[in-house]
Order: sequence, then C-alpha cells, then structure tokens
Amino acid sequence: MDLIFFSIVLFLFGAVFGSFLNVCIYRLPRRESIVSPGSRCPGCGHELHWFENMPLVSYAALRGKCKNCGEPISWRYPLVEFINAALWAFAGRRFGIEPVIFPALLFISTMIIIFFIDLEHYIIPNIVVLPIAVIGLVSMVAISLTSKDPDFPVWWAFPLSGLIAAAVFLIIAVAVPRGMGMGDVKMVGMMGFFLGRTAALGIFIGVLLGSLIGIGLMVAGKKGRKSRLPLGPFLAVGALVALFYGEAIMGPYLRLFE
Repeated sequence: MDLIFFSIVLFLFGAVFGSFLNVCIYRLPRRESIVSPGSRCPGCGHELHWFENMPLVSYAALRGKCKNCGEPISWRYPLVEFINAALWAFAGRRFGIEPVIFPALLFISTMIIIFFIDLEHYIIPNIVVLPIAVIGLVSMVAISLTSKDPDFPVWWAFPLSGLIAAAVFLIIAVAVPRGMGMGDVKMVGMMGFFLGRTAALGIFIGVLLGSLIGIGLMVAGKKGRKSRLPLGPFLAVGALVALFYGEAIMGPYLRLFE
C-alpha cells in the first residue's frame, strides 16, 4: 500500500477516533460512562444525530453551535479531532505499514487524552494510564521479540525504562509532594513501556518545557511560586517528540554503549 494513501486513510480514521477521544476527555474526569448515553450537547443534553457528529465537518456546518439550543460548542472538539487525525497520518508516514504502527497510534491518542484532561482538571486518570501501560508493554515486548530489524531495541529495554522512570519520579514525588503527583509517576512509567530507552528524551523535554513555561508565567505575573501547573501536558508533548524522533536523536549515541 502506498504510504501517502495509507496516511490519508489514517487521517480519516484518526478524525473519527478523535471524536471518541473527546468523549473520554469530557466524561472520564466526571466519572461518567464513555459508552452510553450517546454524544450530546453539554448545555441542553440534546443527543446528537449522526449528521451532527461527523468529525470536523459537523462543527463547521453548525458554525460551532448546538443545533437545538444554540449554545457554543467548545473549540476543543474539532481541535482534538484534527490533532489526532494529523498525528495518525504523520505516524503512517513515519513508521509505515509495520506492527509498531498500532501501539504508536494508541500512544498518540492516549497522550492527547492526558494532555487535555490534566490541563483542565489537574488529574491523570488511572483508568487511562494503567490499562494502556499494560497494552503498551506487552505489544512492544512482542514486537521486539519478533522484529527482524537489528536496530530495534531489545525487549528488556521497555520494562526496564518504565520501571526506572517511575521509580525516579516516585522518589521525587515523595520528597517534594507539591512538585508532582502520582499520576505523573504512572505516566512516565507508561512512557517507558511504550518508548523504551527514548522515554528519557521525552521526559527531559517535558520537564524542561514545563519549567520554562512555569518561569514564563511567573515572570508575566500569571502564576505565583506556589501556583499549581500540571506536568502531564508537557510530558505528553515530550513523549510525542520522543516517539517520532527519539531514535534519530538518541540512537547513534546509545549504540556506542551496546
């Protein structure tokens, strides 16, 4: 299959799956079912018909408003659909039609969910992190054991990376409770299970980016020294950078120690 066509297909499916991500982002922090009822307007409760729930298209057709009550629909809905679609398409170009594409797509969507939930609610739900971490570990170990690519990381790099990352963050969380939460500890563990050795790069980028943004907000007077700033969104950005470019950045250096 041509990679361009493959990426287009992934874009379309990514937009559809992005609609489901919006359900997760809205309902999981509120402890609501993501299965039923169907998609509805948060304002009036109007259950959306299929033509009102088409990814990207419906938002534009409805001009960002509920057809029933006229209340504005959050810009987050088309944004999440587009980001997931674009990143799925980019993953198709980056990884091609290989087994690794499946955990990559799952990882991308999980990072998007965490980004928006933690940004708004300052939580990283266990129901997202824990099962996805298990799926990631099992799939990456299986791919490593069956891969014929000599440059693909060894299988033990994935569980080891996750355990080391979680252990380091756990020590920091216990020593500096206001610095980060247990959700961050579980998140970096999951990153290690998916990314293996390149998780270190994602964590570094996430912490650096969070620190720079935090300092910038304090200088601008938007945050104080004791103000809370969620780390999850920044870790998510770092994780995606590591997913796409981690091996290119770290691979040549790490191979010197193999």
